[in-house]
Amino acid sequence: MGKFVPVKLDNGRSWPQKGLASKHFSEMLGRYVVGERVLNAMDNSDLTSLLKVYDATVPAGGDTKAGCGIAYFEKGVDLDHLGNTVCFYVVRTNKTRIDFSLGRALDAAAAATAAAI
Repeated sequence: MGKFVPVKLDNGRSWPQKGLASKHFSEMLGRYVVGERVLNAMDNSDLTSLLKVYDATVPAGGDTKAGCGIAYFEKGVDLDHLGNTVCFYVVRTNKTRIDFSLGRALDAAAAATAAAI
């Protein structure tokens, strides 16, 4: 998907280009330290809306990232790509946690935006 594809989330946030949305979420990730919980209301809203679009791409009956419900988000080390790679984790209401790819989530959001146009 090209970087000039717009991205729109259901919380009202939008970017005219996927690249700008990617920059927004990368900068957000950079504001937190590993292990820190995302407490900013707008950051939570953006992450929740992005995750909702991402989870909508999961086939029926498949495991979603939100699972039983989102308790909060936190920054963590990406265990699948050890080293200096960090990402956001969804901490679910049942205390389980799972990472999610901002890139894949933005691809899903851009595709959903394009389909709605």
